[in-house]
Amino acid sequence: MVQENLKRFFYYINERHRIYLKREEGHSWPWTDDEILQTYSFCNVFRELDTVTQWIEDNWREPYADHPNLPFSMAVARQINWPETLEEIGFPEEWEPERVKSIMQARMDRGDKVYTGAYMLTGTLGGTKVEQTVDKILTPLYENQPTLHRDSLEKSWREYLPYAGFSGFMAYEVVTDLRWTIHLQNADDIYSWANAGPGAQRGLNRIHGRPVNQTIKTHQLTEEMKDLLDLSTEIETYPTEQNMQDHLRYLAYWIDGLEMRDIEHCLCEYDKYERVRLGEGRPRAKYKYKGDKYASKF
Repeated sequence: MVQENLKRFFYYINERHRIYLKREEGHSWPWTDDEILQTYSFCNVFRELDTVTQWIEDNWREPYADHPNLPFSMAVARQINWPETLEEIGFPEEWEPERVKSIMQARMDRGDKVYTGAYMLTGTLGGTKVEQTVDKILTPLYENQPTLHRDSLEKSWREYLPYAGFSGFMAYEVVTDLRWTIHLQNADDIYSWANAGPGAQRGLNRIHGRPVNQTIKTHQLTEEMKDLLDLSTEIETYPTEQNMQDHLRYLAYWIDGLEMRDIEHCLCEYDKYERVRLGEGRPRAKYKYKGDKYASKF
């Protein structure tokens, strides 16, 4: 690892979470002196703190914790990923595809937002976007639901991959939600496995001083993410201008509970941060401060 890049990765985590804490404590904007973090939207360090995930937890995951359709509901939630649409549809205690299509199409006809802007369907399955979501993706999943392996996130993730509409990314989103339920909360690989997406791979390449788009084998990506997780609470000896204590953790003492998913998630955001810092590009979303109204990514 390139030490300066490693320190910058943990700087990003520390500073991004400090922004979240300052906002929660009621401090005035800006919550950071970092111009990049002031200007652009970056996801929270912990995915569980992001707006859509909190909505899913409060409205579906927690109230219906014991419902047999909870795993399927997480697939519904992430294929749509927009709380207002999910609220109108309601938790799928029974799957009613025609009713769901009618609600989604009505929202679209009114000009209301139906899906998140974070990721979109490509149209390769045929039909309208609503028909793709309901008829080609969710209904087949409901009729033949994948097996969940309570001892493994990775095994459960692999069960989703053969289904239409479930790339490695989408399967990972669903399994990550299920990690916080009775189905996968005791999985053995919470601290040893994550699905490294393209952004996380670029982040690892940056930390290791490799060409940004170099292809790395899956097992090596997993090992490198595990190394970062292990380092997150280790002591590193180096003096700084601001704090001459000899022993400083890479991760601030007030950040606790990182898992492999958080490392993967932060690597992707760190890659975005570095693209701006190095003049390679910019994130799609800028942060817009509107008085006491906060952008969802903060």
